[in-house]
Amino acid sequence: MSLPRSCCLAIASSPPPALASAWRRASSASLSCVVSATGGSLRPGRRPTAQPSPGAVRSSRPTDRCDVAQAREAGDGTDPSADPRVRACLLASTVWQGITHQAEVGSTQDLALQQLRLGRRPGLVVVADAQTAGRGRAGRSWRDDVRGPGGPANLAVTATVTAPVANAGLAPLATGLAVAAAYRAAGAAPSLKWPNDVLLGSRKAAGILVERHTLPDGPTVLLIGCGLNLDWRDVERSGDAIRWTSLAEETGGDVDRAQVLVDLLEHLGSRLEQLSVTPEGLLAAYRPLCATIGREVRVERPGGQVVVGRATSIDASGRLILASDSGGEIVDVGDVFHIDRA
Repeated sequence: MSLPRSCCLAIASSPPPALASAWRRASSASLSCVVSATGGSLRPGRRPTAQPSPGAVRSSRPTDRCDVAQAREAGDGTDPSADPRVRACLLASTVWQGITHQAEVGSTQDLALQQLRLGRRPGLVVVADAQTAGRGRAGRSWRDDVRGPGGPANLAVTATVTAPVANAGLAPLATGLAVAAAYRAAGAAPSLKWPNDVLLGSRKAAGILVERHTLPDGPTVLLIGCGLNLDWRDVERSGDAIRWTSLAEETGGDVDRAQVLVDLLEHLGSRLEQLSVTPEGLLAAYRPLCATIGREVRVERPGGQVVVGRATSIDASGRLILASDSGGEIVDVGDVFHIDRA
């Protein structure tokens, strides 16, 4: 899932361009509106959140792990939100306050926004096994409803939070770190492709879409979407999907869907809390995992401009820094492709 341009949030009235390629401009958004986060928590209400130390990521796993058979006994084997570990995770969280699951939806982003407009509070998590009208960069449509012999092959998650007052442009990077942590806990060795893909080996195993909306008479919110490829064993694929992989294929075992969801939500909550407090710690964690850094890349910018160069780092605003024949380039928007040299 690649992400289109939108605006970034900042305290100043003229915000810096941070990760514009990872944002989708929402027609309902009031782009000048800034909403504060207080006490380190991204969601009003509930108990206050302790300020994390620089670079630290809080982990508050509420329950022990259990195997796939135990998870299926707890729920129906498909709906991870019914698993007691997920419920315990939400009860222990200062960020997440509710969850809903659908076997199939048009788009989890659309459903989450609809629920917020109907009065649900930010902190809602929407989970689906399949999407029939998912979207990626520039609103491109795509289907996310493949099924394997054992059931749903994917897990689509949209988490909603009140937009933080600063550094919201780093939300795609924070989300990538959270997905990578969940995959690592499941036994994989993920890396990150700037700004919005999670890789296993050199193949895409998850995508991220972050959207910003201003609710009528309400706060500005972030819709943080993750499309997780969990078990594509024996799944026929074509087009771009030929170059994709899944968690089960890389680990060689069954995937505990509920545990992946728990790990994702715990790490995502912690990383999002870093945005307003210690963004430098988030970036310090992101850079070593970023497979784009050190690679030759091709960047296709809006309007058809193409830039080729070597990615050297990620700057403090989350933008990609390139060294090219024409000198230095800073990329905040565009499609990025890794170049494989023979």
